[in-house]
Amino acid sequence: MGLEELEQFGLLEQKIESLISLASSLKEEKINLEKKIQGQEEKIDSLAGEIEMLKADRDLVQKKIAALLEKIEEFNP
Repeated sequence: MGLEELEQFGLLEQKIESLISLASSLKEEKINLEKKIQGQEEKIDSLAGEIEMLKADRDLVQKKIAALLEKIEEFNP
């Protein structure tokens, strides 16, 4: 095996190590992004629940206002 072949193997080894490092970094980034997505999905679910509660509260307030207005109308014919 000549010097040129050894240099080629060395270059190939460097490229393979570089690809392995890149693959490892991408895998770690994917895991981090998946965690972030899960956190955002949980936040969305929480906010959706809060919106539903606020809508229910609004409907209740509207009904109470309507009932009070009816009482006022009965009082002032």
